[in-house]
Amino acid sequence: MGRQGVKRRKVRRRPSTGGADGALRSNWDLENAPFTFEGQIEGLGRFGRNLSTAPPWMRVTAKVVAATFIVPFVIYAVNWLLID
Repeated sequence: MGRQGVKRRKVRRRPSTGGADGALRSNWDLENAPFTFEGQIEGLGRFGRNLSTAPPWMRVTAKVVAATFIVPFVIYAVNWLLID
């Protein structure tokens, strides 16, 4: 009835940093310019991937920041659809 031993932690593997042309690049370089639409999408994707490995307080902060930008648009859309 004792412990069955210490459970091993899941190994986290990082995705390769090679680009489409096979050249190695650092983890923070964007494939697209950050001020373009594609760069914004790429940055949000990186933000989401890193959020899963962040400490709990950073997750809460990220959710609050995201809600700050999303909630006004949702309120406006509901107001526009239901009231107008």
